[in-house]
Amino acid sequence: ILFSSIVEPTAMNIFVLLIALVTPITTDAFGFIPAVKVPSSRRTALNAKQKNKKRATRNTVGNRTKSASGFGGAAAEPCPCGSDAGYMKCCGKLHKDPKVFGQAAAEQVVRARYSAYAKREIDFIIGSTHPLNKDFMTDIEHWKESIATNCYDNFELTKCQILDETYEGEGEKQIAKVKFIATMLQIDSRETTAFMETSTFETAGKHIREGAWLYRSGEVEPVAVEDDEEDNTEIEGSGDSNQE
Repeated sequence: ILFSSIVEPTAMNIFVLLIALVTPITTDAFGFIPAVKVPSSRRTALNAKQKNKKRATRNTVGNRTKSASGFGGAAAEPCPCGSDAGYMKCCGKLHKDPKVFGQAAAEQVVRARYSAYAKREIDFIIGSTHPLNKDFMTDIEHWKESIATNCYDNFELTKCQILDETYEGEGEKQIAKVKFIATMLQIDSRETTAFMETSTFETAGKHIREGAWLYRSGEVEPVAVEDDEEDNTEIEGSGDSNQE
């Protein structure tokens, strides 16, 4: 009855069915039923159909992969830090080249860290953090996940304004302090928000990150901004630098 609606009950079909019913079905060592052999003519047609299907799948837009060569349009994109240079001529160089990062001034590292949040360069955020920073994690994978879920995705990072940069001490004990304003635009409300921070940077030795300045700590202060003046952020007392 099961086959009556599919196979025309010819004498040959009935004979084949009877043979199938009396032939025991065997399985291999893993419990799988051996594949039924297909006539060569049908197998050739089936293979051709499968090849065409694979070719069609490979050419669909959803299956294309990103190019691994070059940086595409990144070189022409404006840098998120707000400089007049393109991303790959500014903070992008620190993100991609450890030697450039190692030779950069502390204020450049501040801007590069700001841009790293905009570009989701999580490896740079971690790599530019001093091991003695209170937020440093030895579980790097967990740290990456934590940053990925708190990467200012609800904001457009539009400008990092450097207010002051000072250096204290000499050699490996030298400390750098950078005072800056980080400005962000909330995506949904389109409201501008900002904070002011004085960051402290130290090196961890000339053999660590090419002797680069690493983020040690920061003191954050609130700051009032006006949406109509995001290019010229006004702060009460911002002209007074902390000179030590």
